[in-house]
Amino acid sequence: MTSVPVPEGHVPDRIPLARIVGPRSVAVVGASEDVGKFGGRVIHYLIKHGFPGRLVPINPNRPAIRGLPAFPSLAALPEPVDVAILAVPVAHLEAQITEAAAAGVGACIVITAKLAESGPEGAALQERVVRIARGAGMRLVGPNCLGIFNPVDRAMLSSSLALEGEGFAPGGIGVISQSGALMGTLVSLAHDHGARFSRCISVGNQADLELCDFLDYLIADEATRVIALYIEGLRSPERFRAQLRQARAAGKPVLIVKAGRSEAGVQAARSHTASLAGSYEAFAAVCRDVGAVLLDDWVPMVLAADALDRLPRLKAPGRGVAVLASSGGSTAILVDQLPDAGLRLATLSEATKAVLAEWLPPTHLHLPVDTGNFREGTSAAGINAVVRAFAADPDIGSIVVPMTTSPRMAANAALMPPLAREGDIPLLYVMGAGAVGDEARAAMRAADFPYYDRASDALAVLRALEAEAEGRARAGVPPPERPAGAGPAIPEGLPDEGMLTEAEAKRLLAAYGIPTTRERLATDAEAAVRAAEAIGYPVVLKGVSRAVVHKSDLGLVRLGLADAAAVRAAFAEVAAALDRAAPGGMEGCLVQEMAQGGAAELILGARHDPDFGPMVLVGLGGVLVELLRDVQIAPAPVSLADAEAMLRRLRLWPVLTGVRGRPPADVAAAAEALVRLSWLAADLGPRLAELDVNPLILRGAGQGSIAVDARAVLRK
Repeated sequence: MTSVPVPEGHVPDRIPLARIVGPRSVAVVGASEDVGKFGGRVIHYLIKHGFPGRLVPINPNRPAIRGLPAFPSLAALPEPVDVAILAVPVAHLEAQITEAAAAGVGACIVITAKLAESGPEGAALQERVVRIARGAGMRLVGPNCLGIFNPVDRAMLSSSLALEGEGFAPGGIGVISQSGALMGTLVSLAHDHGARFSRCISVGNQADLELCDFLDYLIADEATRVIALYIEGLRSPERFRAQLRQARAAGKPVLIVKAGRSEAGVQAARSHTASLAGSYEAFAAVCRDVGAVLLDDWVPMVLAADALDRLPRLKAPGRGVAVLASSGGSTAILVDQLPDAGLRLATLSEATKAVLAEWLPPTHLHLPVDTGNFREGTSAAGINAVVRAFAADPDIGSIVVPMTTSPRMAANAALMPPLAREGDIPLLYVMGAGAVGDEARAAMRAADFPYYDRASDALAVLRALEAEAEGRARAGVPPPERPAGAGPAIPEGLPDEGMLTEAEAKRLLAAYGIPTTRERLATDAEAAVRAAEAIGYPVVLKGVSRAVVHKSDLGLVRLGLADAAAVRAAFAEVAAALDRAAPGGMEGCLVQEMAQGGAAELILGARHDPDFGPMVLVGLGGVLVELLRDVQIAPAPVSLADAEAMLRRLRLWPVLTGVRGRPPADVAAAAEALVRLSWLAADLGPRLAELDVNPLILRGAGQGSIAVDARAVLRK
């Protein structure tokens, strides 16, 4: 098949994106009466869910399908259609795309698979069909996709079995997924819980229209209030980041699950930073920076999207959780899980305790509240009073109600939706019972209110609501300001590319006002002794070679050298070790002051991510940094407030505040150093491949910090 040549210049699109998502006319190529076939299911679901536009089956062997006149080909149509859905064997795809382009079709949804995802031949076919379509101004969704669900316009342009469900009423959740099967699964699960969708779009291989094109559409779409994304890879990372900012400005939360968290198969990193701040970590840092909510599982993602669509949103981040239940066991287990979810139990105000005292004995005026302890027994009046008090308490941001089997499950469940709406507070109702709890679940569905089958799902949703509130709070934060003395002043004399020596890397740090150790390079033992005497004992001696990354692993570091004899001996030992590790690569030894009196050690890092640009990293330092993996990452530059927040998010943050008799570390100095490093990364941009400061020794509070070791790699 000869491809239609792509004309010079831009060919205008035949129809806008909104007419692809909500078409007025649809042709189904490969239409069939057999719902066991893709084309049969597509036309079945369009009819079942009440597509209001013109629906045209294409089948050369049948005069009619499902009571609709059928046409032998797209070329035989009396007038063009907005969308043609292609569910044809891959061998026929190029001919069908050519025919659709010639017939004036506005866009094709290509369910057909085995293209670029299947190997070079499929990739070549995919490229040809895209050229044909673009040459005619016809757009493509897919290939290898399951199409579009559009409950708002009753346009279910898909073969997904999720559409076997009934009553897809329109709602506020918009979905874009790079997996059609996963999109159908999450829609089906959420539909069973009463969630409602605006538009759900499977983009497949993104050969033409890509995720960002549809994200633009959902951000502008009045029917969409919350956006959920399943992402495997991005074609336009910077565009995507800008869109996340636009969504936040529009008040539309974006929730994301991204595949590819592991770095399996990636070539061994040259530095700690490159290992710890990989592509997924950079993606996560960007999401946090722009206020998107990143989750690691699609079930909590879609349940959280539903909560953001149908529940009141958190008024502010950081408030506590109130727990109300009818079982001491269920509440105790849930409260135990709060810290693991990054949440805390609220502290009750005196006003709230006064309300509780009307219903509970004096020994039970605290959280969690077990309605089984009400003096007069569980009652609707008591539940109403307690929930209203919770909603008014300044430290309570949300309420979780884990219900177990009890005689009045459904009646008590029905109390919750109006109380949550009245108090304007997110209330997460958990019905943990099996089939015996179905009446309570039905009560929640009848009230158009979310519910959860497991406490773990409710807590994951609550963590997502907290992350959304944190992102909302960041919306008005001003951009970072460059601190005095933090460049831009890149030292002269550095190599154009490649590994820097420790001394060269420290010159970079010093140019941005980051304190570094006093040191001198010595090329022989006697020069090393003179350097040590000038610096003052004790000293450290390190072998210098651009071929070596981790000096301590190769025995190239000697600490605490107290006199000239020790320096001479150390020089000989290090020179021999360096000659074994990198023959002929020795540039000398660095003689360095012995930094002492540290309260803690950090690693600071910077790298240029190929998708999202400069990144900075901070974590607890030392030789175990990659084992601990306790780091925080952010796009550069960062503000002082952001730097301090990164330090506080470390799991080992308590180490910096002083533990087991150790003094508190100078956290302010650490934040200042991180800010300065972030400006270095931002200024160097893609020229800085990666940089480590490990360790940055923190002295006691108010006593500053000092960079003891550093390495960096530059690009031209």
